[in-house]
Amino acid sequence: MRNKQLEYGSAQQAGMSEARVRRIAVTAEQMVTNGVTPAQVVVAARKGVIVVHQANGKFGPEPDAAELTRNALFPLCSITKLFTATAILMLVEEGLMGLNRPVVDYIPEFTGPGKKAVYVHHLLTHTSGINGEDVWKIISRKREQGVELPACPEGQDPDSHESLFYGYEVPLRTKPGQVMQYLGFGYQLLGEIVSRVSGVPYHRFVEERIFKPLGMNDTYFAVPDSERYRIVRRAPEAPCAEWIETEDLIQSMSAGGGAYGSAYDLAVFGQMFLLGGEYNGERLLSPISVFEMTRNQIPGVSSQYRDEVFPEAYWGYGWAINGSKRDGGDLFSSGAYSHWGAAGPFICVDPLYSTVTVHLSVELDHNRPFKNMYADHFNNTVLAAIEQL
Repeated sequence: MRNKQLEYGSAQQAGMSEARVRRIAVTAEQMVTNGVTPAQVVVAARKGVIVVHQANGKFGPEPDAAELTRNALFPLCSITKLFTATAILMLVEEGLMGLNRPVVDYIPEFTGPGKKAVYVHHLLTHTSGINGEDVWKIISRKREQGVELPACPEGQDPDSHESLFYGYEVPLRTKPGQVMQYLGFGYQLLGEIVSRVSGVPYHRFVEERIFKPLGMNDTYFAVPDSERYRIVRRAPEAPCAEWIETEDLIQSMSAGGGAYGSAYDLAVFGQMFLLGGEYNGERLLSPISVFEMTRNQIPGVSSQYRDEVFPEAYWGYGWAINGSKRDGGDLFSSGAYSHWGAAGPFICVDPLYSTVTVHLSVELDHNRPFKNMYADHFNNTVLAAIEQL
C-alpha cells in the first residue's frame, strides 16, 4: 500500500496484525497503570493509516484532575528544532541562503577566533565546536556584569534575544566538524538566521509556512489563553517542572525548544517527511531536501550524551539518524530518523517500514529518558505488529 495522508483505519489496511495492534494499545495503557508516566498520548501509523491514537492518564497531578484527551498539549521542547531545520531548508530551496556558508555571513555579531569556519550545516548537525556549558558561562557572566541589552526586536523571543546577544562571542572548544556536541544555542542561531534571511520573525515564519499549510492547528508558540486548559501539567517534583511549568515556556517562541503541540499534529509533520516533503497537496520541501535532512551528514564523527558514548553520532539536518544507536526502539531500521525532547516527547519516522510513531509523555527521569519513559517498548510493539512489508 502506498504512503498517503493520515487517516484512521484498520490494522488490515496498514498491513498489520489486528491482535498485535491491540497489544500496542494495551502496552501504552500499562505504562500509565504501572507508573512509568502519569500521562501520555501516543500515535502509531503505518502507510498513512492510524491504527492507535489514545490518551492515558490525567491532565495534572491533582486527584480530581480531568482525564487526559487526545488533543492534549505537551511541551515539544527540542522537537522544535525539527521545525527550525525545516525552515532553514525551505530558505535554501528558495535560493536565499546556503548551508555551506559561514554563519557570520548571516549574523555578523557571531565573532571570535576560528568562527568564520563555522558553517550553517555545522549548526544543523551540532558540530559547530561550541560547547553548551561555555554558552551558559558567558551568558551568566554578562548577566552578572549587567551588560546592557539592546532593545528586543519586534517579534523576537525575549529569552532568545538575551541568550543570542550575550552568547554571540562564545569561543569554540573544538574545530568545527570534529565532534558532535548537542547544542540548543546552535538552533537559536538558526532561528535568528531564519528571521534575518526571510525578513519575518522566526515563529511567524514557522506558523505561516509550516504549521498552517500542514493543518497543524494544535501546535503553538506562545500558547493562547483560550487553549491553556489543554496543557498537561506535572507534579512540582517531576523532572524539568521548575522550568516546564512556567509562564516563560508557555509564552516561548524559541527556535530551540519553544513549541507546544498535540500528538496528532506531530504525526502529520512526520508523515509529511515520509511522503517526501508533501502533505495534503501542500509541498513544503523537495524530496531531495528530505533525503538530505534524513541521512547521516556527519559520518565518522563521534558524540557523547550523558552516560552514553556513540562512536558514530549519526545525525542529519535536524533529525537524529538511527544507524546502530537504537534510539527509542530496538526494531527500527538503520534508516529511521527521530527526535526527542526534554520532559518526554518523542517522534520517529521509519521509511523502510512506512511508520510514523509519536509518544508524548510526562517524563519521570530526565537523565535516562528512553530507559525511563519506555518509548522503546511502545515503538517495539508497533514494529512487531507489521505483517506485510
